[in-house]
Amino acid sequence: MTKQQEGKTYGNAGLFKALVWSLRHFGIRPFYIIAYVFFVPVAVLFSRGAGYTFSYYHDRLRWSRWRSIKALYRNHSIFGETVVDKFAMYAGHQFRIKYHGLKEYDEVTQKPEAMIQLSAHIGCSEILGYSYNNNKPCNVLVFGGEKEVVMRYRQSAFGNKDIKMIPVATEGSHSDDIIRALDNGEIVSVFADRFVNDKKLIISTIHGYKVKLARGPFSMAVNRGLTVFMASAMKERDGSYTAYFTPLYYDRTAAPKQQRQQLADAYCAEIERLMEIYPLQWFNYSDLWLEAVSNS
Repeated sequence: MTKQQEGKTYGNAGLFKALVWSLRHFGIRPFYIIAYVFFVPVAVLFSRGAGYTFSYYHDRLRWSRWRSIKALYRNHSIFGETVVDKFAMYAGHQFRIKYHGLKEYDEVTQKPEAMIQLSAHIGCSEILGYSYNNNKPCNVLVFGGEKEVVMRYRQSAFGNKDIKMIPVATEGSHSDDIIRALDNGEIVSVFADRFVNDKKLIISTIHGYKVKLARGPFSMAVNRGLTVFMASAMKERDGSYTAYFTPLYYDRTAAPKQQRQQLADAYCAEIERLMEIYPLQWFNYSDLWLEAVSNS
């Protein structure tokens, strides 16, 4: 399915095209079953991310071992569904989406100033790009090593929506595109719970444990005094999605370091809030955890 540790999608162009064709003609349900039977057991047994996910339930949420094992399998099953859902969007499928916080988000996007839109590896926030029309251009930072065919399908699925993809490169060549977008008063959308450079981190807390986040997205907002929203789309039991647009507030009169920390803490607080509602949709299959926060 997807190699989450690197954010890169497995497969080749022929396989992707066949999958999209099949989804268009046979629907989603058969591919959920294929994922459950063939992909999920392999991922649970052999992927490095499975160990991190089990630890999330057992060590962070303090669930019993048996409950954590069941959650691990169900987590990978739902993740498989979201991957199928993304390819179904490429095939033209439309999902029902209920929105929370959309009025305030729309009011901000109608203003001329640029804004930062943060996401996390929970739920399936990519669904929002195919279903919602922003009031201004949106620039989405994506993994620079992603396969070209997937990038083409994404752009095609965006249709006439004013969405551009900025591939993130380790040498920082994407910085010029980000600066251009911000100078033009556009939206820059980025995941903050993954990092390319482990020397540019900010530490916050989730479930009482310190976590490593990418410092760049928070610095972008603080350096320009921009409005920040977190955008998430969580999968419901009936196959629909619920979208959450949540403003992340910070004191713009404080010192820059303090502002960055306030934003990072607000970001993590929103992740915690959503995980209380959707605990099985933690899809960050990487080791971002540090030690527990001291109570002293």
